[in-house]
Amino acid sequence: MTQWFTIARVLPERLGLNGSSASAEILAMTLRQMGHEASIVDIHGPADAPSTADIVTIGSGSTSQLAPAATDLIALVRTFQHWKNSGAHWVAIGMGWDLLGESLMTAEGDTVPGAGIFPSRADYRAGRFSGEVRGSDFKGRESAGYINQVGTTELKEDVGPLMTLEGAPEGWPEQEGLRAPQLFATRLGGPALALNPHWALDIVTDVLASRGLQPQLNDFHTRVESAAARARALIVGRLSSRR
Repeated sequence: MTQWFTIARVLPERLGLNGSSASAEILAMTLRQMGHEASIVDIHGPADAPSTADIVTIGSGSTSQLAPAATDLIALVRTFQHWKNSGAHWVAIGMGWDLLGESLMTAEGDTVPGAGIFPSRADYRAGRFSGEVRGSDFKGRESAGYINQVGTTELKEDVGPLMTLEGAPEGWPEQEGLRAPQLFATRLGGPALALNPHWALDIVTDVLASRGLQPQLNDFHTRVESAAARARALIVGRLSSRR
């Protein structure tokens, strides 16, 4: 039976760096290819917010967008808490993750309060890293992507990292991202779910399970994973050649 799902995409104009707002489209397509319907609602302020959301996505942004995005999010905190209490699943990339955490320390040492959705704290005083990375995720699956991110993030409470990096750059943490029930976050850039469609399937599987449903995979999902595996292999090859 076809089910309808609502995906709320938060501040896509401010937090869509390097295609990171496309997480919503990837998850919507994954659901549609399983025979369901998915609508994407762009959230610029409280007036745009639906009463409930099955999935909430937020992308990353440049440092110039930090202050205005933080200001815009203040007006949405009550909505976020309502969605969280209603069982929404959260998908956050880069700066969007940092702003939905408990707090963010800027490069200048100022503290920006977070929305409190993710049990994590970001610190932008640790410099920037840009480059391709590879590793194994929390299920032991090969995963890869590109990071262009300021600072580091400390995980709080009883949550674990999304993946462990192989040959992490000097001074950069070996553990990356956050994975917990109804929470997914990564510092990998915009195409994170495209390069690692197993993560998109994880998220969709959890969303379906909340309605007592099972994912129905088909040739589309096989082709997507095959293409992503080839793309990841290119990253692995480039990283290996630099050693």
